[in-house]
Amino acid sequence: MSSFQVKIVGDFCNKRCTYCRNRDFSQNVATVMSFKKLKKLFMLLKVSPQNKVRVNWHGGEPLLAGKTFFNNIVDLEKECPDKLWLNAVQTNATLVDSEWASFFHDNEFHIGVSVDGSEKTHNVNRIDASGRGTYKKVMRGVNILRNHNVHPSVICTVTKKTTKDAKEMFLGLVNTGFKNIAFNAFYNTASEGDGDVYGLADDEWLVFLVEIFEAWIDLNDPTIRVREIDSALAWVKSKSANFCMYRGTCHQWLVVDYDGEIYPCERLGKEIHLGNLQSLKTFEDVVCGPLFLEWKESVSILPVKCQGCDFCSLCHNGCVSHRQAIKGEEAPLYTYCKSRLGFDNYIRNRLGL
Repeated sequence: MSSFQVKIVGDFCNKRCTYCRNRDFSQNVATVMSFKKLKKLFMLLKVSPQNKVRVNWHGGEPLLAGKTFFNNIVDLEKECPDKLWLNAVQTNATLVDSEWASFFHDNEFHIGVSVDGSEKTHNVNRIDASGRGTYKKVMRGVNILRNHNVHPSVICTVTKKTTKDAKEMFLGLVNTGFKNIAFNAFYNTASEGDGDVYGLADDEWLVFLVEIFEAWIDLNDPTIRVREIDSALAWVKSKSANFCMYRGTCHQWLVVDYDGEIYPCERLGKEIHLGNLQSLKTFEDVVCGPLFLEWKESVSILPVKCQGCDFCSLCHNGCVSHRQAIKGEEAPLYTYCKSRLGFDNYIRNRLGL
């Protein structure tokens, strides 16, 4: 196990994005991982057999942990110079100032920011506690990062309310300087998909992907990378995309919450509890334990539809957290199965393959 997502502030956040409201979040509660638990985390990371350790410092909004906390991270990593530490932070960027930007640059942190397209589409859902749009604050932080030679990637969440604005969202990101773009179809794991006012239906996601692809083609700019397009072009070459949502499992990750509790994936919530930092001697205790192995086996079971599908070796039944029970099936099916197959077919036809 060499990749970890550490929710250093739990769900604590300074924003109130509308699509987070129905989930099992405690955004108002100010929680930060204690230094004692941070030290225990690093004790376990230091004794792990991998020389390369990837850590995504996450939240909530991780910068709410404060600058002293992040300095402690770097100090603890320096105590183990034989490992290659790959740090990433996913932030809403509203708290970024010159000191944060200098820190991330000097310590080679990869930064991802959350921006939902243009100012109009972003402010539909990504609001503050007073209900005001946050786009200007976010882009202020992004520009500070860029001024310190930190060029963040971007994740853009697409909801039922914004899916009709595909081209505007894409160009809103491109025209503000983003080069590495990913789109997330919002799927509320805490509610029934059909009744969720934000969650995308399968056919809506396909329409969105096709419009993004056409806008990307029209740009004719190879420096603009879009995760969903890169993945589809990999399929054309019979290669599986290098993201967990295309691997059919997330067993390469562990999530550590601010209180030391351990789970397999942040998107799956807290139902599958794998232990606590304080009780471990190594992370191998988790990944070799019966709870983890049982869960890993359960998510690898394929529905009958997948077993007879030629695309299965590239798709692997999609993201584990985006699956729904299907009548008559032993295993749940990827919610966006139809759109994934449809996007692959569209691109092959578009390219004359």
